Formats: sequence, structure tokens, C-alpha cells
Amino acid sequence: MCLCLFGCGKALVKEPTEPVLTAAPVEGKSFSIPDINLDMLWCKPGTFMMGSPEDEKGRRDNETQHKVTLTKGFYLGKHEVTQAQWEKVMGSNPSHFKGATLPVEKVSWDEAIKFCEKLTQTEKEAGRLPEGWTYTLPTEAQWEYACRAGTTTVYFFGDEITPKQANYDENVDKTTPVDTYPANAWGFHDMHGNVWEWCLDRYGKYPDGSAIDPVGSSVGSLRVFRGGGWSGDGRLMRSANRFRNTPDIRYGILGFRLSLQTRK
Repeated sequence: MCLCLFGCGKALVKEPTEPVLTAAPVEGKSFSIPDINLDMLWCKPGTFMMGSPEDEKGRRDNETQHKVTLTKGFYLGKHEVTQAQWEKVMGSNPSHFKGATLPVEKVSWDEAIKFCEKLTQTEKEAGRLPEGWTYTLPTEAQWEYACRAGTTTVYFFGDEITPKQANYDENVDKTTPVDTYPANAWGFHDMHGNVWEWCLDRYGKYPDGSAIDPVGSSVGSLRVFRGGGWSGDGRLMRSANRFRNTPDIRYGILGFRLSLQTRK
């Protein structure tokens, strides 16, 4: 499928790959959302270089490298949201490739936000969500921070990619179960390949200097998605690679990963 519509890692920080999961959010500890069995891993605050160096192979001109500091920790799904998890919350399945453990796809940004809102309400009513915490999509900066997991290489596993490391370039010709490929150093699977993942941000130009807790552009209608999908070539899987489209678009290569964040 054409993407023309969109236009070994050097670890600096290492987190445990098998965190102990609690039954409900406890800041600083990973947990699993009980009713949908979705593991949420904790990402502590930190600073990293977002974007790509000018000599990176496959680089685009919208990847200006800059220092980003995230002052608040956040949770991120260990896997992309699966079809079973989507069905449990939304009662339907829009995906082209059907399978309970396959990532949900053909989901618009608007629909992903509705999933987050509905899950937030359900977990609040169950008394499992601390005051001020909300399920949502990760910001673009949070997504890349978790993808890199302390690395500075092209991909979290190094500067080259192979079919043993990710589902891409139509090597499988469809989506694969979310735990098929090795996780990064922080425990996240499929940050490269399988399905593209919606981010919260509006698309915009990166700042020329450093940024603290960036949330994307304040204007514009296009939303960001990251990570590459099963049909794209290797350069599209890079940690720094960015794409965008209208929030109502749906593709069989486009899903999302859940985040839990505090507004305090």
C-alpha cells in the first residue's frame, strides 16, 4: 500500500523490560487496566534529543533535531491497542485484518479520542483512576521519547532494520499480533512497524531551540502519527520520522497506542 498520501542502539537510559504490574495506577509504577488487560508502562521524566541529525539516511526536512525536556512522567501502552481491547470499550471492530490480538486499525484520530474518553469515564466510575489523570493519546514528544528508550540511533535497536525486528515493507503483508517482535529497552513493542500510531498533537514545525513539555502546534487541522506500518519501507520506520493527515482519515495501516497522563 502506497504511503504517498502522507507525503545496535546506544542506550543512555535503561528501564526494566519486565516491570511489576499493579492493578490500578500508582504514579511511578506500571499497571494493567483490569477489564481490558492492557498493560501500561511508566515513563519517568527526562530529557532527550528529538528529531534527527542532518546526516541521517532517509531524513526529512521536518525533523529538526532539538532538545526536549519532559517534566512529568506518564504511562504508555506496552502494545498498540488491540481489537479485543477496542471491542471491549467500543462494542465494535472497524479493522480490515480481523483478530483479537491484532492491533485495531482503520481508526480515525477522532475515534481514538472517543475510545480514550469512554475508557476514562469507565475507570473513574470503577474508582480506579486517580484524581486529575486522563486516558488520551501520547504527545509526539512523549511518543518519540518512549520509542527511543534512551537510544540515539536511527531505530531503537540500531541504525539498520530487518524483518526480524519489525513488521514492515509488506514482509508479512498484514498486521501481526502485538507481541510478535522484540520490545525496546523500556518494554514497548511495535514502536517500529505494524500500524502507524496517532499522536495527540496538531502537526507543525519543530522549534529551532530546546522545548519543555511540547504539545504541538496551536493551529492547523492535521494530526500527527508515528512509527510506520506493515506496508511501508524501512526509512518510514525511523524513530524521528513524522507523518500527518486529517483527524477523520481511516487506513488499514493506522491505529494507536494508549497513554495515561495527569493534568495537575
